[in-house]
Amino acid sequence: MANFKAVNKALKAAYPALDIEAVRGNGYVYFGGKDGFDKINSLFVHPTSTSTADLTRIVIEAASDLI
Repeated sequence: MANFKAVNKALKAAYPALDIEAVRGNGYVYFGGKDGFDKINSLFVHPTSTSTADLTRIVIEAASDLI
């Protein structure tokens, strides 16, 4: 199960100037914050069966589209 506190900490470290947060949905992950909400598409990954390391990589890659 992905630890969202760790995922969001890594996301903030990768993009310190952005207001962005990964949020657990039911079978997907969506993005919150003024730089994430409505700017990055939801990720259709199951957060309860995806490791923290894998989800961190996927989230950071998805957020790279903002740059």
